[in-house]
Amino acid sequence: MIVTALEPDSRGAGGVRVRVDGGPFATVGAPDVAALGLRAGRELTPALARELERLAEAFAARSVALRVLGYRALPGREIVRRLMRKGHARPVAESVVAALETEGLVDDAEFARHFARTRAWRRRLGPARLEADLRRLGVDEHVAKQAVAETLALEGIEPRELLREAAVRKLKGLRGLDPGARRRRLRVHLRRRGFSVAEIAEYLKHDPA
Repeated sequence: MIVTALEPDSRGAGGVRVRVDGGPFATVGAPDVAALGLRAGRELTPALARELERLAEAFAARSVALRVLGYRALPGREIVRRLMRKGHARPVAESVVAALETEGLVDDAEFARHFARTRAWRRRLGPARLEADLRRLGVDEHVAKQAVAETLALEGIEPRELLREAAVRKLKGLRGLDPGARRRRLRVHLRRRGFSVAEIAEYLKHDPA
């Protein structure tokens, strides 16, 4: 097998298409081409072909990860899961994400802080719900807990105030129910939004529904 051409990837992903014996063989990054010493006319040995295929999968996985990150930030484990759903092997997905973390393009702690800040303000979610949602997205439990605590403190967000605002919003839709049913539904709603039994009881003691 002979490398017959090296062409820029028309998709604009910074890749290079490697043509072998006149046909497409693989698309890899420009640094990979330089590292392998690829050039038109070079013989593609079986060992070199296997390495080229390995690098092509890594390049494809990285391209997918960058497209995903272009839409929204995500924690590393979630990106690994998405790459695997696209058919990439776990070792490849994990290697790609590790490289992105080294480059600062994936940062679980920063993602968790942004997530906690926006969800607390926009959806009036309590600390427990914020931490649970972050864990479901693959953020480490310790990282999630620390990020939520730091963010609420830094932003001056009081969980009790979040609870009060969430309760006021919910009560608007519970008008017409008898007091007992209204309180039961409100308790369930507030628990689902991440507030503790003690916090809910304290609120209802001072602001009965």
